[in-house]
Amino acid sequence: MALIFWWMLLLWAIAAAIYWVLRYRLLRARRQPSSTILPVAHTHRLIALPEYVATLKRYELLIRAVAGLLTLGLLTTILLSTRPAHVSLVTPTQQNRDIMLCLDASGSVLREDTTLFDRFNTLVTAFQGQRFGLTLFNSSAVTVIPLNDNYQLISQQLKVAAQAFKAQKGATFTTLTNGTLADFYSGTSLVSDGLASCIEHMSPNAHRSESIILATDNEVQGTSVVTMTQDVALAKKDSIHIYVIDPGVSDTQLADDHGQLKTITKETNGSYYQLSNPNAVSSIMDQISNQTSSDYFGVPQVATNDNPVPFIYVAAFVTAASLILLWRLEL
Repeated sequence: MALIFWWMLLLWAIAAAIYWVLRYRLLRARRQPSSTILPVAHTHRLIALPEYVATLKRYELLIRAVAGLLTLGLLTTILLSTRPAHVSLVTPTQQNRDIMLCLDASGSVLREDTTLFDRFNTLVTAFQGQRFGLTLFNSSAVTVIPLNDNYQLISQQLKVAAQAFKAQKGATFTTLTNGTLADFYSGTSLVSDGLASCIEHMSPNAHRSESIILATDNEVQGTSVVTMTQDVALAKKDSIHIYVIDPGVSDTQLADDHGQLKTITKETNGSYYQLSNPNAVSSIMDQISNQTSSDYFGVPQVATNDNPVPFIYVAAFVTAASLILLWRLEL
């Protein structure tokens, strides 16, 4: 137990000294004989009565009890004013997991992206130490949320993006989508290029568990710079797990493109899910949480936790007991 405002004890000591000096002077003045005091005849007979003696003793006992309780209450108040606290040395611990949400921002999956924004936003508050990021891609990629663990900021950004993609208009939507169309004439929905950008935005570290959640239909229109095979090789080199959320096949002739998504998840120890699966996001997060990763220990810091509870209990007891005794004294 430590007293944060220990100097309050000095102030109370000064106040107590002033009180006793004033009390001494007042009592000394009262001891001087006064001409206004008149003796009452035969009072010795009254104070000798057994009933009087018993009542006086009971009264004196109650007065002393009240004085004792009030003294205890004063001492409790003094201690509370010094802010009692528990001081300890705490070493911050952070789970070394990085999660990058890599979203296809092409026209065929805009509505589905809104659903994913909402689903991930409900899980962000449950994060503890993980770093989270968001990258959007179409013909080019743009990082909307760099990897960080400021969950309040992440939640706000996800909400803003969800509203923009739901409306599909406005300054925010234009900024986000224009950033993913830096080279429109090279094609759209260039998934392998977008995935390569997401991999490069990770921070390869032997002590970190790294995962990419790729949401796309993989229906490519154009020629990519990087192939999906190269993406898998990069991911495997850095031990990055790739999880895929597929909105579904819109054209049966493109079924093979969706099958390719299953292949890359298998080769990188990830998992494949359909967007129609309501448990897809939570299941992916459970798998990421089960990945082996070491904890990062920060610089030890002094933690101060206020601990006034015992003194508050004492103060409450003293107050209740004093009121009861004062009622008995009929004061």
